[in-house]
Amino acid sequence: MKEDSVEISTETEDAEVEIIPEVEKATDYIDDVVTADLNPNDYTHIVSMANDITGEYTLVSYVVDLDNDGNDEAFVLEVYWNETNNSPLTEDSTFEATRLWFVDEKGDATNLTDFAKDGPVSVHETLQLITIGDNSYLFVSAFGQMAAYDQTVIYTVKNNAITNATDLPCYGSKYFVDGDVIWYHEMYGMQIDREDDLPLIESSLTMGHCFIPYHLYLDDSDKTFKLYGAKEVSIEEAEELTGLDFSDIIVDAAAYQFIMRDNNQLDVNIATACEPSFNDDGESYEFICYSYFLQDNGQWESDDYIEGYYLIDPVDFTNIWNFMN
Repeated sequence: MKEDSVEISTETEDAEVEIIPEVEKATDYIDDVVTADLNPNDYTHIVSMANDITGEYTLVSYVVDLDNDGNDEAFVLEVYWNETNNSPLTEDSTFEATRLWFVDEKGDATNLTDFAKDGPVSVHETLQLITIGDNSYLFVSAFGQMAAYDQTVIYTVKNNAITNATDLPCYGSKYFVDGDVIWYHEMYGMQIDREDDLPLIESSLTMGHCFIPYHLYLDDSDKTFKLYGAKEVSIEEAEELTGLDFSDIIVDAAAYQFIMRDNNQLDVNIATACEPSFNDDGESYEFICYSYFLQDNGQWESDDYIEGYYLIDPVDFTNIWNFMN
């Protein structure tokens, strides 16, 4: 019940919270796709000559001009294909990929070891290609076969070298939407049972595959996509800032947390006690989260909740919600 709610944010209780000017989204961009070339070409020939490609595998390429200088480069995928148990490759294929190379405009090939490092992945025949200013970004997206998660690596050319355009882990889908990138952080966190008096964050008794969306922005200083900064605020600060009353959504909460991000996104985590799924002797909690966004008219609005919970920093797991500890 509400009287049992745990307010997490105490150290910021007296702090003044201000609306932070949002980092500007990219407004001048081209949202396009690049389709795999299934035919042998100069790029696949370069990779084939430098690497041992067996008869069970073939090479497909995505030809792009990432630095927009009028000279093409290519990403070359090594994909599994055996005529005896696979239908012929078509442009509607999903490729079972094992290795990926980048061949620059000089014909030099680089093995991109941050891709498919946990085992084979499936890659679609079209990939998202975003052009912002003088740079283009290829979103090499795949879903895991050996690994139980999707992955996307965003590549660009910087200082004449192929570069991962984020400092984020490769796991989780990433899409360019309306001027910024959304990273869907994958986790199992719809429900957690407490395990052997461990903190909830350390429990392995979790269930529910979550896809929690985190927005990224393009940092003009180094042409990479980064997470917005975030901090925990109290419910009083959140209500004063937004003019909203959150009592309806936290009425049955065992605990709640408010997170303010630099893109003027307010995330509200809510934990509710429930029946255990794995451990009959321990506590169990279900998690949902709401996100409120500051609109152009000055009002804060939210879509419906999603299942799971947000983290202040989903990469380093710093400033963990106290309730989880």
